Amino acid sequence: MNILVVTKNNISKGKVTVKSLKSLLDKKKINHQIITFDEVENFYDEIHNKNYKNNFDMLLSFGGDGTILKSARIARKLDIPILGVNAGTIGFLTSVNNFEDLETAIDKIKKNDYLFEERSMIEVRVIRDEEEVFKAYAVNEATFMTSSLSKMGKYKMFIGEEKSLFTELNADGVIVATPTGSTAHSLSAGGPIVSPSVNCLIITPLYPHTLNQRSFVINDNKELCISIMANKQEVDIDGRVNFELQKDDEVVIKRLKKTIKYIVFKSNNFLNTIKDKIKAL
Repeated sequence: MNILVVTKNNISKGKVTVKSLKSLLDKKKINHQIITFDEVENFYDEIHNKNYKNNFDMLLSFGGDGTILKSARIARKLDIPILGVNAGTIGFLTSVNNFEDLETAIDKIKKNDYLFEERSMIEVRVIRDEEEVFKAYAVNEATFMTSSLSKMGKYKMFIGEEKSLFTELNADGVIVATPTGSTAHSLSAGGPIVSPSVNCLIITPLYPHTLNQRSFVINDNKELCISIMANKQEVDIDGRVNFELQKDDEVVIKRLKKTIKYIVFKSNNFLNTIKDKIKAL
């Protein structure tokens, strides 16, 4: 087995260190390459811009949800599954809750005693004056926020290439989340928890200016187009990259055909994970 490890720069949970992780992998005779959180972007550029020969069987994310989100593009590009080990705080996306359970998890993987859970990603494109000026990919969400809390955002949302008007929102911002992202910022803003097996987008207004504007759950089989009707804003992609929006920009969001595979075990299915994490909050 040959794995790529993406780790937080500084592990501070208990006595867990990158050195202890390396020792465990050596003990299990697993070939590995370790890159830090700060090295992810350069590594992605390397495999994206070159004819990279992929020798990895899986990606091990050693940190919290942020580490998984940042390394997900690499897993998608290399077409390898992710195993998340929680060395952060809550860790909704991680399959191994702590370092002490990692050895057991590795033994199960060697015996093929595991499952794949497929998670969707979205493509986010900004169209300005009929030209694409920005594109990024998100595992969790695209978050729209006005540049000033004293200014209200106005949005028109259209469904499909025919651009059928779906709704209009007046709010300080809005989150468009995948089912995976339903347990992140969208949940904090009052959105629903959605199983990752559901094909949908969750639209959650931030501080809506009318009482009847709440979260929407829509099918993701058609693209969603958001027209920026008022005030300069930023769109933030998974907390990883952001882009400044102007009035009359259109943001087109659609599900990618290719999914990301997460390694999970029978004991940590989505419902059990949610139950355990909510108890810990």
